Amino acid sequence: MELHLNYTPPLSPVKITHADKIVLIGSCFADNTGEKFLDSKFQALVNPNGILFNPVSIATALHSYIQPKTRNSKPETSRGLFVSFDHHGSFSSTTKKELEQKINSSRKQAHQFLKEAKFLIITFGSAFAYRHLKTNSIVANCHKLPQQDFKKELLPVETIVEEYTKLIAYLKKMNPALNIIFTVSPVKYLRDGIIENNISKSTLLLAINLLRTTNQQLPTFYFPAFELVNDDLRDYRFYKEDMAHPNEQAINYVWKKFTDCYFNDDTKKLNYKIKEVTLALNHRPFKANSKKYFEFRDTILKKCTELENSYPFLNFSEEKEQLINQ
Repeated sequence: MELHLNYTPPLSPVKITHADKIVLIGSCFADNTGEKFLDSKFQALVNPNGILFNPVSIATALHSYIQPKTRNSKPETSRGLFVSFDHHGSFSSTTKKELEQKINSSRKQAHQFLKEAKFLIITFGSAFAYRHLKTNSIVANCHKLPQQDFKKELLPVETIVEEYTKLIAYLKKMNPALNIIFTVSPVKYLRDGIIENNISKSTLLLAINLLRTTNQQLPTFYFPAFELVNDDLRDYRFYKEDMAHPNEQAINYVWKKFTDCYFNDDTKKLNYKIKEVTLALNHRPFKANSKKYFEFRDTILKKCTELENSYPFLNFSEEKEQLINQ
């Protein structure tokens, strides 16, 4: 008896390899996918502004990477900390100077990485956004400031399409070799309400479809992460206890479908070799000073060095140092 559709997305005409640089930006599902790339030793930069949910804030962040000298939004204070409306709370600092240093450092890194990247993966989380009434601007995070300082609004499809039509043109001008992949997060924003969450996701799906069909001179790709969880797995067994976030099994399922879509056989084989090494690196010895453990450690160190010599873009320096210092 079949309990899910087992839907397989069409194979992508472009393939991702370990030699490619990849930028991931967007909702917490972008973080989940980014961790998979990093665990497999891809050259990935994940959410330089921290987790972002709405398309306008994601676009604002990307514009700041294209032109890193763009002035930051004015720092605000929340619970005794300096925060930025363009960034996640992880950027909060006790001083304004420290916050600006964090932002400028991250932005500079993102600018250089994006210039050299072959792939940009954009994950929209929600079409609902919050507008700061004082500045009349969409914010990435309200930072627990008073609710009356903000107005919640649903971003129109036309606004998203217009914003990204301009953005994609700037991105392609900055980096003509860049491939852009859109996804919609399968995370349910239940605080908005069941109906409102579906309206939000529909808005994002319509915007991406319209964006891709009306801008064929600037081709982009779509990966159906949302559909794989909601229409393929389609069962709350694949969600965490909050009934909103996909669990590890669902994340692994979507990742497997992604690798089938975007990785060639050579990349999959290299992934397997890397996984063998990383699993061994995570092994904790029962007797760290035993002869048997030293033999095991030397074998793993040798495998790391062999992989680095065969694939110069791989780097196991941190893992090797950790292994030696155990």
